[in-house]
Amino acid sequence: MRQTVILKEEKEVYSPRTYVDLKADFAFKRMFGQPDGQSVLVAFLNALLGADAETKITSASILNTDLEREHEGDKKAVLDLLARTNRGDLAHVEIQVTGNPHLAKRQLYYWSRIYAKQMEKGRPYSDLRRTISILISNVDVLPQTQRYHSVFGLYERQEHFPLTDVIELHVIELQKLLKRAAKSEADPWTEPEIRWLLLLGAVQGGEVQTKLMEKLEAIAMSGDIELLEAFGRWEDMSRDPKVWAKYEMWHKAMMDDAAYKAEMELLLAERASLKSETETLKSETETLKSETESLKSEAESLKSETESLKSEAESLKTENEQMHARLLEMGRTLLLNGMDASEVARLTGLSPEEL
Repeated sequence: MRQTVILKEEKEVYSPRTYVDLKADFAFKRMFGQPDGQSVLVAFLNALLGADAETKITSASILNTDLEREHEGDKKAVLDLLARTNRGDLAHVEIQVTGNPHLAKRQLYYWSRIYAKQMEKGRPYSDLRRTISILISNVDVLPQTQRYHSVFGLYERQEHFPLTDVIELHVIELQKLLKRAAKSEADPWTEPEIRWLLLLGAVQGGEVQTKLMEKLEAIAMSGDIELLEAFGRWEDMSRDPKVWAKYEMWHKAMMDDAAYKAEMELLLAERASLKSETETLKSETETLKSETESLKSEAESLKSETESLKSEAESLKTENEQMHARLLEMGRTLLLNGMDASEVARLTGLSPEEL
């Protein structure tokens, strides 16, 4: 399917040795959002929605993807793809290449805007049609599950029956599917959904996954007419220098964004580390301060005890001096009264020299 094409107007030979990434918003719209690609869009939606004979979509019309503000303060939304099926349902498909912590709220917001836009003054609520939102993310969104395709609605909490079928939210995680496909746990030959999603995941980081691409080309050539048409549209895009220039700008922006986010994550990690170290130092400082205060308190207590002991010692010294003076006075009185000096010394405990 790859070929060398001579572009007369450019007077150069351009060989599509690779493909633009269909996850680029403009490339996705060019593949699925053009009037001349309705069959590709219908096959894509039927594959993702698991349509059977009764629910199968037979046609789809592309709608305006700009959701204008109803009020001045409203946030303007521009969708990747919005279509109305022959059954009257609205189908919104959004591609997300990078991570966003608020993807679920964003998806629900977009769904609500599309659903509410149907209602016009004087129309009954019965005219509100089922609105389907499909988020295809190149990064993991739901850590709660290893399934690559999760479907949400409004259900009763205990018995799990639906309140209504007008809301249907799909979250598709490409990386989970690619990992399963690499382990041969997802077969694009038997599952249309898998082959269409792998088509979106066949280019990663600007690099074509060669083996996966060859397998998808083989499936297309074996009889999948819509997939074959998609490959033709894809190669037309990849041969167009103007599209390629736009794609390179998109890819560079993605790379710059990824580098910026990586740098921010590194800075945030360093900030968190510094904050942790600061908290540790602060805690150690508080501990040292507490220990210092405790030692200071002990020192003050010891000083007080020392002063008290010193005071007691002074008091005892004074008492001893007073006692010694009284004994001297008593001994001398006894000597004056004619008592023997040795006897006086024995009674008072004083030496003869002191007497």
